[in-house]
Amino acid sequence: MKLKQRLILIAAMLMLSLQATANDPVSGENSHYKNLIDRTGSPYYMQDFEQGDHQRFSPLFDLGAWHGHLLPSSENAGAFTGPAIITEEYLNFVAPYFEKLTVYKGGEINDANKAKLTMQAYSLPGALVQELRGDGVEINLTLRFVTNRTSLVKTQIITSKPLILQFEGQLVSHLSAKDGKSNDARSPFAVYPQLQPKWQATKNSITLSFGKVRAFGQILTSGSSQLQLHKTLPVNTTYDNLSYISHTNIAGNHTFYTTYSYLLDSQEQASEQAKIADILKQPENYLSRSKKRWQHYIKQATLPIVNNDHIHQRLAVKSIETLIGNWRSKAGAVGFDTVSPAVTGRWFSGNQTWPWDSYKHAFALATFHPALAKQNLNAVFEHQITANDAVRPWDVGFIPDLVAYNLSPERGGDGTNWNERNTKPSLAAWAVWQVYEYTNDKQWLAEIFPKLVSYRNWWLTNRDHNGNGVPEYGATVDKAHTTDDGKLRFEVQTATGWAAQSGLENYKDQLIAHPQKQIKTPAQTAASWESGRDDAAVFGFISSEQLDRYIKNGGKATDWHVGFAENFDKSGRLIGYSLLQESVDQASYMAADNRYLSKMAKELNYPRQASYFLKQATKLRAYINRCMFDKTTGYYYDIEIAPQPLANGCAGKPLVKRGKGPEGWSPLFNQVASVEQAQQVVDVMLDEKEFNTYVPLGSAALSNPAFGADIYWRGRVWLDQLYFGLVGMSHYGYCEKAQQLSEQLLTHADGLLASASIRENYNPLTGEQQGAPNFSWSAAHLLLIMQKQGRWCE
Repeated sequence: MKLKQRLILIAAMLMLSLQATANDPVSGENSHYKNLIDRTGSPYYMQDFEQGDHQRFSPLFDLGAWHGHLLPSSENAGAFTGPAIITEEYLNFVAPYFEKLTVYKGGEINDANKAKLTMQAYSLPGALVQELRGDGVEINLTLRFVTNRTSLVKTQIITSKPLILQFEGQLVSHLSAKDGKSNDARSPFAVYPQLQPKWQATKNSITLSFGKVRAFGQILTSGSSQLQLHKTLPVNTTYDNLSYISHTNIAGNHTFYTTYSYLLDSQEQASEQAKIADILKQPENYLSRSKKRWQHYIKQATLPIVNNDHIHQRLAVKSIETLIGNWRSKAGAVGFDTVSPAVTGRWFSGNQTWPWDSYKHAFALATFHPALAKQNLNAVFEHQITANDAVRPWDVGFIPDLVAYNLSPERGGDGTNWNERNTKPSLAAWAVWQVYEYTNDKQWLAEIFPKLVSYRNWWLTNRDHNGNGVPEYGATVDKAHTTDDGKLRFEVQTATGWAAQSGLENYKDQLIAHPQKQIKTPAQTAASWESGRDDAAVFGFISSEQLDRYIKNGGKATDWHVGFAENFDKSGRLIGYSLLQESVDQASYMAADNRYLSKMAKELNYPRQASYFLKQATKLRAYINRCMFDKTTGYYYDIEIAPQPLANGCAGKPLVKRGKGPEGWSPLFNQVASVEQAQQVVDVMLDEKEFNTYVPLGSAALSNPAFGADIYWRGRVWLDQLYFGLVGMSHYGYCEKAQQLSEQLLTHADGLLASASIRENYNPLTGEQQGAPNFSWSAAHLLLIMQKQGRWCE
């Protein structure tokens, strides 16, 4: 079936669904956005994993809260299941249900008197809804988030009969499962006895206080974290170690409200109590604010979508739900609100902040929530290194690759996720300029501009080994890369395992002496992380089987060796490592970075800087087109730095031997390619033997020797790189082709047009979902693609 026919069929099916929903009197506003993401689940395990050890369910999170809720499966009707709580840097489920409502008629609690109710449960943007009907009783439950620590449930009971209301809470009794099957049936409170919660109950509240746990990779609590439940309805409560039960009576129709608050420490406990009291005093006001906030998000984000296209609107709103769900309000070492990569991702939860991700999140957020976009970028620059830094004063301007709730041990904390081994590519000014265009906040621009300049200067000081103005990816001076006496770390494979060695000259000697022997270099890993494209072929990554095949086809093992250079400051102090190759994507980002810095300088009335940055952008553009484009293959590549510059002023020749990757269309995205070169690159992108696969524009061409459809950055389709490719094509007038490839994405990527979560990446050959669920930068670029549909060249 052709793409256009497939889209017409999907649209017809969607319209039938919308008509049915429109005739449903209980649907409520925005009903055609029901169940965009499947939020159903009853978690009986603290860690309920799927493949990749990501959480299996997709709870609703909002407003930067650190807890989330699910819709129940049938056995738990009357509860919003969970909650999930983010224990500083990891998501865990604390209960299959924390308040399940059961209704009894008459004066006794027994099976005969239990009201037999049928359930309809669904999600809306920013809300979970349950409607229970039967035995002369109607119950409507609506949950929304009303502060960055508190969610609110409205329970409306319509009946002419006196009822007994029973509320039950049950904590999880098992530690972990995978794909719904028991993996570790031990009690989490036996594995972490210090976590064992303490209960406290009053007529209107239940408080669960958790002990202190520092189990890195699993669960982190401060010793004063709490889950609090407050009600406008008085109840009588009893409890034991893992459960509670409450009762009360009502005479007929009744509406009451319940708040859930997850509080990370004692300071939050104190500050949230007045807010909770105000919420319960005027709950409808808070619920109305939540509804209006989501209406505003949807209106702003869908404004650019042409012809009120429902398919594109639904995908846009699904993207908003994903981004807002990953929003974490400030806590711990992160002093600004941020959007994390994926709240349900195994290693991406909490307020963990990567600059590479945050730039993209901010660019998309600017279209519907510019204030949060600014917060994201403020969070990135919050821990930028300054001259008086106690840990790495030689890295002035450097932005850490990852900051999180807990500081690293070197900085006085105990965190293991904090990472200063590398940074990320120069996309910051691109994101800042987008946010500025939506906010016109010149004061904010003036505050962040010198930080952007400092970051640019760091690249040229600490990563430009040959001093030609074209920085390389590399690694910092770090205990993971550098011995105590200042030598490069690496490991050589031996007959009995891996042998630790050190020294740059020794590393070079080992490559020469044993060209086919595997050598692990932590600095190589950090350099690939610095590019944002972990394990990409261009950085020397290839499997043993792929390398054997490459050699049989006439290649050399040495083609995949990467060289390093040590960078020193004027005093002779080691300040970092560079790969001995100049990367075309970073050079292109840097050219655009200079162009945006010029625009900002002009806006801020800094004419000399505006002129200087524009000249640097022009200079880089000329270098990229002269040195990084291979005429034979019609594509851009990184270039290998030779011992001496070539006669044409280039640092070396293109690394054609490591195959084609998405770095080759970065000159188009950043508008540095010539028209003729862009045409040749687009031809490669559209070639079905290269990048035009079932889901197009993957992270390696089919012709790449290191291609694998399920390899992280050597095959899988990442929506950021796909978006960069589509925008690059549109910059050079290939609008219909960009539209065609975007339609291939929408119709072939599994689950995008259904209720599956938005994934980290997709299989280029089958469209299969891959990587972490509920992934922010995929959602960010999907939203931007939806806003461009039908108008790629406007």
